[in-house]
Amino acid sequence: MRLFLILVLALVSCTKFGKNVTVKGRVMNPVTGQGIEGAEVKLLRVKGGYDSNYKTIKSVVTDASGNFELDKYTWASPVARCETGDFYRLGWTKDGGQTFIDNFELEVKKGKVTNADFYAIPYGNLQININNTSCFDSNDELKIYRTHSIPGFYDDVPNPAIYLGCVNQTGNMNKAPMGWYKYSGTVTKNGIVTPKKDSIYLNEGETKVWNINY
Repeated sequence: MRLFLILVLALVSCTKFGKNVTVKGRVMNPVTGQGIEGAEVKLLRVKGGYDSNYKTIKSVVTDASGNFELDKYTWASPVARCETGDFYRLGWTKDGGQTFIDNFELEVKKGKVTNADFYAIPYGNLQININNTSCFDSNDELKIYRTHSIPGFYDDVPNPAIYLGCVNQTGNMNKAPMGWYKYSGTVTKNGIVTPKKDSIYLNEGETKVWNINY
């Protein structure tokens, strides 16, 4: 009788707390709209309440179109995480809602299907040089507003960028996410203001030097 009660309680506990977790979607490059093959999507549970103690309970690798589907019966309340390797990790969209920038981890609920798309962008290499090629005096000014194919890419840096005087600035060759880099603004010399704009497209794995001369 005692053994029977233990088995019944165990069955009730499993029914109450253990449920399927399903996560499906796509890992893609939002610049091109193409899927990213070979990215790993994991279901993780927390051990002890610290991020460093996450334990993988199941993982899959995306197919040639970037699609994935994870299904796992679990008692835990897990999170889903995407590992893309050396990509600019942009964020994710859950169930067609808001895109969360710079976060590749989301909570998923037991007993429900979560539709999630992860966005990542491959890198190229870009060097930007700023040169006042016909300097008038120290009051010369270049004021430019910068944008990228990624919305909000320049949110964490001064924008517009302002360069004063006889600028001759050689930038470093830096790893940069692929896509369009654009600027528009004005050049002021001897009190005369003229508009200025330009753009450059950086492909995956490409190395480019962008000279902004004014």
